[in-house]
Amino acid sequence: MFKTKPMATLLLAVMTIIFLISYPQRHDVWWAFVMHISGAGMIGGLADWYAVTALFSKPLGIGYKTAILPRSKDRLVQMGRTMLSEELLRVPQMYYAIKREKVMVRIIEYVMSDKGQSQIRHMLQGVGKQVLSHMDIEPMRKEINKAIYKGSTDWKMTPLVILFGRCMLERHTASVFWFYFNRTCQHVIGSDAVYPYLYRVMVAIMKRYTKNSFFRELAIAFGGEGLTPEHLVDTVQSKAVKFLRENESIDSALGRYVWGQAILFFNRLETNKEWQDFIEHHKNKWIRTALEEWEGKLIDGKHVDWDMLFDMLIQKAQLLGRDILDNPGKQAPFERFFLLRSIPLLQKLNPLIDKVVGSELSRYSADEMTNIIRGKMYYDLQMVRINGSLVGAVLGGLFYGATLFIKGVML
Repeated sequence: MFKTKPMATLLLAVMTIIFLISYPQRHDVWWAFVMHISGAGMIGGLADWYAVTALFSKPLGIGYKTAILPRSKDRLVQMGRTMLSEELLRVPQMYYAIKREKVMVRIIEYVMSDKGQSQIRHMLQGVGKQVLSHMDIEPMRKEINKAIYKGSTDWKMTPLVILFGRCMLERHTASVFWFYFNRTCQHVIGSDAVYPYLYRVMVAIMKRYTKNSFFRELAIAFGGEGLTPEHLVDTVQSKAVKFLRENESIDSALGRYVWGQAILFFNRLETNKEWQDFIEHHKNKWIRTALEEWEGKLIDGKHVDWDMLFDMLIQKAQLLGRDILDNPGKQAPFERFFLLRSIPLLQKLNPLIDKVVGSELSRYSADEMTNIIRGKMYYDLQMVRINGSLVGAVLGGLFYGATLFIKGVML
């Protein structure tokens, strides 16, 4: 930009000098041709100089319909707020960005990483010590024994699942479980390991939004630091962690909602044949070998070795995660599930972006805003002025050539 800065003014000066030199010798055909070219180029350059300058200030002190941008601060602010808050997080571009980044696959990769495994293990161990160790496991142990002695095929696992769920959903156990689960979500969402995935999604959304649109790029620039991908991701993480921290109690709005949904699920499980068939199908697949292995190893009287059980569950989850990562066809259902549920949540960022844009733009004075636009558009505006001079010069030469041709024909 530095090298092109004086080009428009320099070209205008050159056209003016050539015009002044050629004008006294205009009676010669060649010099007349040069005079018309330079004169038309000078006029075109001056006209475009006036038009460009009128956008930012008052050329030659003329106040009528000039200094357009400094007078349009309110409209620019409103335009920026509308473009960013209503268009940035539109469903098509969010869908494209999340689908392209395969966020669900990234989550599975994170869960399978050493850090993810450590956080999950910490949550499960906390739940095992604080919640499960105080549960009365005798009803479940009887059900397990029944399965072993009568055969897993004749035994229905659904009552055990419902019984376990209702034991977990007693107020005390549900409260402790929700606390540990909430804290784990806070650690995961606020962790540095999750940041790159959120950052790539936000960058992809912004690139999709500003693609082939200078004014959208300009609107993003007006957002200042508040609309950088880094700041938005930090804001999303901090807001999410703050929201979860404010809802750690089972009596909070989110705690009551999750608790109520869990209770509703287990209530529906008693009558939902499709879900029961799903549970029984997988039970018949795994229960024979699993129960034979667990009986005597995991249950000692009235106590359960929860750590061993959790290790087995994590191992099974790793195998499932690896299977999903190695088979793209199995990733599609998870991706669709994540897309359908993540887009409405992302759209809730609109009020936040509107607030950020409004506060960021409002702090600029009209002159500061004008200087920002001038800096962003300087190269394009210089090219407008250069084109004005060059187009004027070409037209001047053509008109003069046409005049000479007509005179020659008439003579």
